[in-house]
Amino acid sequence: MILKIIHSILRYRIFEIIGVLCLIVSLSLIGLILFKDEELEDLNLQIELKTSDSNTYKNINDNKHSVPESGNKIKAKSSKEILNDNDLIDGENFDDIDLYEKLPDNFKLYKKPFINLPKTAIPTKIVISEIGLNSKVSDLEIIDLGSSASYETPKNIVGHIPESVNPGGIGKSWYFGHLESFIKKEGNVFHMLPKIPELLKQTPSLFVHISTDKKTYVYQIYKTEVIPKEELYLDLKSDIPEAILVTCVPSFLYHSRLLVYSKLVGTY
Repeated sequence: MILKIIHSILRYRIFEIIGVLCLIVSLSLIGLILFKDEELEDLNLQIELKTSDSNTYKNINDNKHSVPESGNKIKAKSSKEILNDNDLIDGENFDDIDLYEKLPDNFKLYKKPFINLPKTAIPTKIVISEIGLNSKVSDLEIIDLGSSASYETPKNIVGHIPESVNPGGIGKSWYFGHLESFIKKEGNVFHMLPKIPELLKQTPSLFVHISTDKKTYVYQIYKTEVIPKEELYLDLKSDIPEAILVTCVPSFLYHSRLLVYSKLVGTY
C-alpha cells in the first residue's frame, strides 16, 4: 500500500522533481564558475626583477641598456613596484649575483650579443624545481584539419612551438602543457603552474631551466597573466630572449589560458 502511494506521488510529480534537480545542478555550476573565475584574478601578477644584496629593489630602467618605459606602473599586493614588460634584461643589469646562489657553479650571466645569430639547438628538457616540474620537451607538429590547421596537443610532455625561437635565441619561445587531461589521458605536466603567482610574491628567484643537447638556459620568471582562450596570440617577436609557458585554466572549465613569462638571465 505504501509503495503504491509513493509510486503515485512520483508518477505525478516526476517533472517537478526533475525541475528541482536541474535547478540545483544549474546553481551549483554557476557557483563553480564564479568561484573559479575569482581564483583566476589571483593568477595575474608582475614583479620587478631585483638584486639580492639588500631589501631595496633596483629599477632596471636605471641601467643604460634598458628600453625606455612606456605605460603606467602599478602596484602588486606586496607593494613592490612593478615594471613594464619591455624592460631589457642582460647580465650587466645585476650588481650582485647572490640571487643566483642556488644555481650551478658554472652558471654564467647572460649578456646580449653584438650579432644576433639564430640558435639551432632544439629544447629537450624543462625544469622548474620549485613546483616539481621536470619534463621532456618536444616540438609540436601541425595537424591538417582540412579547412584549417592546428598544432597537436602535447601528450605527457611539454610541447614547444617550432616556429618560435629555440632556447637562447632573441625572441619569444613558446611552451605548452596540460593542466590536466581526464578524458584524453594526455597527462598533467603543467598542473602546478598556477602555483607560480603565489611563489612569485614570496621570491623573485623563480627560474625556468630549459636544456638542449649543448647547454642549459636559465630564464627568470617575472610575470603571470590569464587571458580568454580566444585572445591567445603567438607573438614571436621580442628584443630579448624570452620563454612563455602556457596551460589551460581553471580546472574543469578551461575557458582561459595561464601565461607564465620569463627572461633569459644566464646559462650553464
